[in-house]
Amino acid sequence: MKTEATILRVSCTGARSGEGPVTWGQYAIWHALQKLVPGDYAYNVPVDGPVSPPLPLETIREALGGLLYVHDALRTRVVQGPDGELRQYVDAEGDAALHVRPGTAETAAELGVALRQELWGRSFDYAGEWQARFGVVVEDGLVHHVAAVFSHTAADAWGLPRLMEDLIALSTGASPEQVREAAAADLQPLEQAAEQRSARGQRLDAAARRHWRTAAAGARAPKDPVTLTPGPDDPPYRRAHLISPALPQALARLCPAVRATPPTVLLAATALTMAEWAGTGRCGLQLMVNNRFHSGLARATGPLAMEGYLAIDTEGADFTELLGRTKRASLATYRSAYYDKSALETELAPYADDPGVVFERSCWYNDQRVAAPPAPDPAWDPAAAPAATLDWQPATDHGGRVGYVLHMADQPGGLEIAMTADSRLFTPAEVERLLRGIERTVLEQAAAVPVD
Repeated sequence: MKTEATILRVSCTGARSGEGPVTWGQYAIWHALQKLVPGDYAYNVPVDGPVSPPLPLETIREALGGLLYVHDALRTRVVQGPDGELRQYVDAEGDAALHVRPGTAETAAELGVALRQELWGRSFDYAGEWQARFGVVVEDGLVHHVAAVFSHTAADAWGLPRLMEDLIALSTGASPEQVREAAAADLQPLEQAAEQRSARGQRLDAAARRHWRTAAAGARAPKDPVTLTPGPDDPPYRRAHLISPALPQALARLCPAVRATPPTVLLAATALTMAEWAGTGRCGLQLMVNNRFHSGLARATGPLAMEGYLAIDTEGADFTELLGRTKRASLATYRSAYYDKSALETELAPYADDPGVVFERSCWYNDQRVAAPPAPDPAWDPAAAPAATLDWQPATDHGGRVGYVLHMADQPGGLEIAMTADSRLFTPAEVERLLRGIERTVLEQAAAVPVD
């Protein structure tokens, strides 16, 4: 049976409906995306993977419909009223696009990645359509690869594992009702908004905003700022990707020795490197926090990740002391990244022209790694580890409002450190020096760990 390239519809009926105020996360990401239009698609949340063994197209189509039923966030439209107020509308019935591409078992992975990129590269209508689109690669009626792209108003990267787990369950016989009931303790967006407006939610919000005010009061701008003048052919932002084959094993050796987690070690190395660059003895930045440690959010979907204000004092600290400071500062930040952003911006208005606050709020750090760390290898030799590779890719300007953005991510060849940098602040050589400096700090600390 020959497969033709076509667009089908994935339908959902009989689901829960309702309307209400938006969640803190929906409010924050909707406003951020509006500043990026027409480039807001860059924050779409994509995922793809093989279907093994291959399954009939109709089975996958029904499973995707079940996914829409289970997760209200995918059926939620964010609408701005005439008064500027945002509200969320959860539809009981409707559909989403399913893009079908012909392929073979041998070409499915390559075609699936291309299809994912195609679906990713278009903005969503946040008020007028469901916030999901799907794609499949099919041979003789069997799906070999599936791709999905979600609007950032409906999902974040930390919610993808739950979505994919549910899709697998739905594809292998579980009913939508069973999957939804099994996750009854996880708050859907309307429930999240109600909880945020409860007495408990208001206490969390107030405490978070106190932390932000304290962090802002100590902000420092770079000591000797140099404003570069990019040439006519230079992009306003550059993005470098360093992939280190050595870092996963370095973290596996170092972390048990210093009794710290990989996120803490990477963040401490980053703080040291960026504070030295700034010449301030402090690293202040916006730390992305997934917020799923809060009650009812462990496996919830929706845009739950928000930024917290991290401030680490690096002066006079060796790396062991810095790890302790980083752990304390990051824990305080994790607890303070779940808040009403509208109220926060009002409280931070007095700092609107403060050079330190303006700079530190333009600096971002996002650790997106999800892979389990490897087991320590006693035979691992840091000196013999393969060298890191570095390449440059096109960069989004993030709305023209960032100094730098650092991402940590899993890659097949190792651990990736990526940096998007304002060309007025960082030369290409400086970006490379900073990325390699973060890696070098971790490798040097790991090399100093005694091996039994």
